[in-house]
Amino acid sequence: MVALAKSELRTRYKAFADAYLSNGGNAYRAALAAGYSESFAKGRSYELLDREEIQGYLTRRRQQMAKRAVSPERVLLELAAIGFADITDLAKVEAGRVVISNTDDVPGDTRKAIASIKEGKHGLEIKMADKVRALELMGRNLGLFDRDSQETPEGVTIIDDIPE
Repeated sequence: MVALAKSELRTRYKAFADAYLSNGGNAYRAALAAGYSESFAKGRSYELLDREEIQGYLTRRRQQMAKRAVSPERVLLELAAIGFADITDLAKVEAGRVVISNTDDVPGDTRKAIASIKEGKHGLEIKMADKVRALELMGRNLGLFDRDSQETPEGVTIIDDIPE
């Protein structure tokens, strides 16, 4: 077996790191995508993040992404496009049939939410990006799910002055 140079990254480590960056930081899913077993992914996937070579690769990739003008604001805008996409901008039901709009006529934010388009055995198949996941990521980023968050809707005052 030939030893890898220090600067080289094992193919599986690279696949793990790339998947980790693309899925929002989920080590379990990244390990599965990189070909690790389910049991390894469940119990030990986070150990991969402790590996020096993976940390170095993640740092380099994040720096490359930053150079390409990937900003938190841009990421949130892309997630918002997915989270708030309206499928009726893309397809409508007319006379009991689904009619797909020409992609040139579909608003840009809705087009961003399209994960794939392919010709299937029953016609055109369109897969949309995961709307719930996008909303969850946005909510987490905005702190909407923090347990300490005590914000209430505007105009609502909660008074706890009931005598004991």
